Amino acid sequence: MGMIGSTARPVMLVLAAGLAKRMGGRSKPDLPWERGVLLDRPVEASQSAGFAVVTVSARPRPGAVINPHPESGLAESLKVGLRAVRADWGAAPVGVLLADQPFVTVEDIVRVREAFFHRAAGIHAVRARYAGRPGHPVLFDPEWDKLVFNLDGDRGLGSLWQGRRDVEWVDCPTAGRPDPSFDIDTEEAYQQALEWAH
Repeated sequence: MGMIGSTARPVMLVLAAGLAKRMGGRSKPDLPWERGVLLDRPVEASQSAGFAVVTVSARPRPGAVINPHPESGLAESLKVGLRAVRADWGAAPVGVLLADQPFVTVEDIVRVREAFFHRAAGIHAVRARYAGRPGHPVLFDPEWDKLVFNLDGDRGLGSLWQGRRDVEWVDCPTAGRPDPSFDIDTEEAYQQALEWAH
């Protein structure tokens, strides 16, 4: 089976428009993290892995596109971000990271990127897997655009994965580090993440 090669620079969507209801309305992307804020982590990791970055936010930020309806759920952020990528970068491969998962590393992103650029013909999306659990990033080509634009509510890319034959898992090592799929969704989770990070 042939392999797909590409020189197109991929673009990472960093989704940061959630309403953070379980955080008491605190802006998760702006939570203090290391020498900056939580949002810096996926942005900087993506850039270090060779991606251009588009942040999808509920409020104005430098270099971000705005999701004017964050209450509509995750799918709306994906669609807002994908429209921006297609307008500015054409048919570039599109990755997805979540702003509240700070333990995804540059190495994880590079592993998924390399799997994508060396994928078999007929594979249109690849996704990280950590100790058998689905995770991020996800990386897809324009063949998946229609699927993304048909999502609604809080349905993300994971809802598309089951039963498809045009997808590939990328197993990433997890030994000796915090769970890359760990979400900061509550104050308790934030405190736990800070403890792991130090």
